[in-house]
Amino acid sequence: MLNRIYIGSNNKTGRLEYSKAIKITAKQFEGFTAFKGLGYWQGKQEQNTIIEIETEDKSKIKRLIKTLLKALDQRAIGWVVIGKMDFVSI
Repeated sequence: MLNRIYIGSNNKTGRLEYSKAIKITAKQFEGFTAFKGLGYWQGKQEQNTIIEIETEDKSKIKRLIKTLLKALDQRAIGWVVIGKMDFVSI
């Protein structure tokens, strides 16, 4: 399943910790996609990090989110399961 995680800016500093989120994710997953976005949280605009990971292992995703919550000073992180991702190769 394709899992998409939304991480907002640091709650204390208001800064986006994109590189830190990537380093944490790379320690737990060999492959993923990450990009920056712009979202709203509690009526305020903020930059966010979006990470997509293809895995059936929901417990591994939950462990990653718990690590990110603490390391990036987040009150909440969004997580959505999009569906099965297929790969096309030559």
